[in-house]
Amino acid sequence: MLAIETLQGSLGNGIYRGLVKTIARAWKPSQIQGIGLLHKVLTYMQAAERGLRRLDDPVSLTGPEAIDPILRSLKLRSLHQVDSLETLKQIVLALEETARRVKR
Repeated sequence: MLAIETLQGSLGNGIYRGLVKTIARAWKPSQIQGIGLLHKVLTYMQAAERGLRRLDDPVSLTGPEAIDPILRSLKLRSLHQVDSLETLKQIVLALEETARRVKR
């Protein structure tokens, strides 16, 4: 449970709470029942952390303002509103595509 709680800072509240809620149907990690479910939540959070790190390279090519139209297309105002791995994946892939176009 401690490993999950330590990821809150790097993930942000949106995705952290979103993953705990959707995967474990709980509001906080201390409410998660079972080691298997704790492990599943941790695995998803680690994947989210990798996804957020994956944004670094395309942002360095495009600038941070390139995220704004992607977020607007998803009806989000900031990355802090992202609450699922699927949404994060869409943002990462779209920004990587934008970076590829900038590189050409």
